[in-house]
Amino acid sequence: MIASKTWREIRWIALAYLLILELLCIPVLLWWPDLYPELQRSTLLRNLNLGEFARRIGQGITSDDQDIAYSSWVALMLFLRSGNLVGIAAAVLLGTGVFARERENQTFEFLLSRPVSRGRILWHKVWPAALCVVVPLFLVNASAMYWSHVIGERLSPREMFLATTHASAFALAFLLLTTWVSVLLRVQAHVAAVVGAFAVLQLGLYLTQRIRPYTLFRLVDFDWYGPILAGNTRAWQMFDPIHGPGYTTWLLAGCVLCYGLAWRALNRAEP
Repeated sequence: MIASKTWREIRWIALAYLLILELLCIPVLLWWPDLYPELQRSTLLRNLNLGEFARRIGQGITSDDQDIAYSSWVALMLFLRSGNLVGIAAAVLLGTGVFARERENQTFEFLLSRPVSRGRILWHKVWPAALCVVVPLFLVNASAMYWSHVIGERLSPREMFLATTHASAFALAFLLLTTWVSVLLRVQAHVAAVVGAFAVLQLGLYLTQRIRPYTLFRLVDFDWYGPILAGNTRAWQMFDPIHGPGYTTWLLAGCVLCYGLAWRALNRAEP
């Protein structure tokens, strides 16, 4: 019953999130056949002094190997742009109301008085929101393989699945972080402000070259998605933090940590 109520509250947000992702996906892919020759002819990306990171992006999307260029374009537009920014926005929007909405609607006390454990309440609140964050990413990125076929390009299902799994872990980490803050604070706007400020701070630090390696967005940038989509990153490198980068494992560990903090906060919460 708790899960079904949560689904009814967030289903239209989930649908809007799916449509936004798809509307951002289709034009940039269908535009590629006209854009690629222009990128190769242009010297702008080569001559601008934008730093090593921007230079690698420029080299990727203007590569003479069209497969590398296209996978770099997908990494830039579908993952670095849409997956990260829209995914975070959806995760924060869905997470703010998980418990803060109950307080604002004065139903929090009734929710906690139900004959179920608080841990179960948390689970049935979180998993519908988690599905609403993750499933649209997989659906839209699966559609990207179809739109790529339409323009004569190919995206590897394996590499797309691995990259989308990583993007989903990042979005889930923000959802669970927001859920934890939603338990702590009583107003949805305050929850959004706190998590939004954290995201903006991380993004601002990421744009500072010397600090970039130590920021959260380093785990989900072009230097990570590009090699995955090009087939140069194996699954074990995503999940093994000892012998490889293990970035996906670190994100999943962050999810577990935030879920645990939310569970602890909810068990201590007063109506």
